[in-house]
Parts: sequence; C-alpha cells; structure tokens
Amino acid sequence: MPKALRYTAGAIADLDAIRRWQTQPGSGAAALRRLLRLRAAIRALRSTPYRYPEGDHAGVREIPRPSGHRVMYIITPEAGPHSEPGDVIVLRVFGPGQSRTQL
Repeated sequence: MPKALRYTAGAIADLDAIRRWQTQPGSGAAALRRLLRLRAAIRALRSTPYRYPEGDHAGVREIPRPSGHRVMYIITPEAGPHSEPGDVIVLRVFGPGQSRTQL
C-alpha cells in the first residue's frame, strides 16, 4: 500500500531552488529531464521507502542521484493520529557539492 509522502519546509525550499535553477532560460532539455527524474525518485518512495540505505545521519536515508543531488528522508514509526508506520518525510534535497552536515 502506498505510504504518505510529506515534505519539510526546508525540502520544499530546496526543491523550489532546484526547479528554478533547472528551468532557467537556456538550461536546455537535459536540465528539465534531470528535474523530472529527481521528482520521480522522490515519488517512488511512496511504494519503496526502504530501498535506500541510511547515510551519515542515524535514521536518515539518502537517495543518491546521478546528477549529484541527494534526497534526505526518514521513514516514520507510528507517531500519531496522522502518521502510519512507514510514512515518508523528505527532510532536505541537497545539490551537488552542498554540505549535508546540517539537516
């Protein structure tokens, strides 16, 4: 069963900045394809949240993308009336070369 997919304010801001960068005039079709593949990888977490391993932060999983982006997310335990075990919360989406020390 597909799980809920939620985003923190930081992840929303990250994705917005990536979208603006990838769709600026002159960026080309390849940039748009990278953006679409990044979004598809995030959406796929609804059905396969355990696919990617934990990274440098305990409990935080990372999706490495060929573009150099890293999607940081957690899978929730049963945590309240609006969460079910296995729901996914996207914490941040870092670009190539960005430090991932601060979530």
